[in-house]
Amino acid sequence: MISRLLTTAGLFTCAVFLSACQPPTQFYWGSYEESLFSRQQQAGAGGEAQAASMLLSTMSHAEPGKAPIGPGIHADYGYLLFKQGQVDEAIAEMQKESAAYPESKPLMDTMISRIQERKNKEKKPTP
Repeated sequence: MISRLLTTAGLFTCAVFLSACQPPTQFYWGSYEESLFSRQQQAGAGGEAQAASMLLSTMSHAEPGKAPIGPGIHADYGYLLFKQGQVDEAIAEMQKESAAYPESKPLMDTMISRIQERKNKEKKPTP
């Protein structure tokens, strides 16, 4: 009876210690999930503006030298900037995503080229 109690107590103690030893996260996500949720709940420019400010806050709170900003955050922020008409800033964010995550380079290059095409079309006056 006592040995069974000691075994149970030992296993419980090990479980508590092991659960406290979680590895650090690989990426810094900040309020990324909340920004996606707010965009879904508040469709339209208001939700997008709130999501953009949340993403900017996430990027500014990421500590250099610790976990890097999660993949897709720069791209998502860039897309929101593009939708707000801030084309040059959007391209800069997409270039940051491409530099940080080389596997996203083909998609980011395609998005950047399409944004630049649209930007060049808007500059040309129609005859």
